[in-house]
Amino acid sequence: MQIEQIEYIVEVAKTGSLTKAAQKRHVSVSTISQSIANFEERYGIKLFKRSRLGAQPTDQGKKVIEKAFEVQLKLEELENETKTHNDLDNNHLSIVSSPSILLTHLPDTLFNYQRAYPHINITIKEHLEALEILKENETDIGFIAVNESTWIEWGNLYKNILHFDTLSQGRLCVCVSRKSPLAFKDSIAPEELLDQTLVLYSSTKHVYENICQQYGHIQMLFQTYNTEILKKLVMSGIAITLLSDAIIKNDPSVLNGDIICIPLVNYERSNLTYGLVRSKKRSFLKPARDFIKTMKQQIENGYIEKK
Repeated sequence: MQIEQIEYIVEVAKTGSLTKAAQKRHVSVSTISQSIANFEERYGIKLFKRSRLGAQPTDQGKKVIEKAFEVQLKLEELENETKTHNDLDNNHLSIVSSPSILLTHLPDTLFNYQRAYPHINITIKEHLEALEILKENETDIGFIAVNESTWIEWGNLYKNILHFDTLSQGRLCVCVSRKSPLAFKDSIAPEELLDQTLVLYSSTKHVYENICQQYGHIQMLFQTYNTEILKKLVMSGIAITLLSDAIIKNDPSVLNGDIICIPLVNYERSNLTYGLVRSKKRSFLKPARDFIKTMKQQIENGYIEKK
């Protein structure tokens, strides 16, 4: 039994005519006739008496046609329920992001996206282990900032379950006061940090630990996610910090020369990748596609025009 057969039976019963039913269903009369004939042959029952006056249900057919009406009603309910769920999915976007992305591409993208799609409800979760959440298929899209070698490693390791897309590249910089002796350097190697006091941006803790392991201990004042505190301590000359150029390069304190950003060189983890990740098991719905498109346009243009 096919859904089309149920639909044709109901339409013929409602219109009393194969011709009118065919017109309603946008098919040929022969299609309707053959479908009902196949049903009748398979189940050994005559549904309609056909004459030049039309098609009238037989006594046997009336009970079957009544059930067909019930089945069609349930099918319509199922379709409406499915549509409701799809509408809910298409009006919501869930995002997980590493802290660094929240300080770079994401804020301006959110501004532009919500201006273009005000009906979309967005939820954002900040998480250091964003990849783990994506692997569990718990969110639509994720934005991650990691060193370049790790990004390549993850892309190969999880290629069967996750889709990786590079958005932009960056690098780690040593941020110092303009009064610091380091301010005149064109680049800084890890070993030159050993006699410095560092205030640590929490997302770069793994970098700090790796440098200490390879080169020796670096005095750390404390660690924080608060970039305003970082900048104040750096400008005052109390400490230096490590930040991505994408986070700090357009900051007023850098543009006016109070903070000097110097590339960290001779270190394999200094090159950074900013990328998006999504689960291949999760439906790639329009809100997510539009958000990614908005972000890529922002990165390409280099700015967001706020009106």
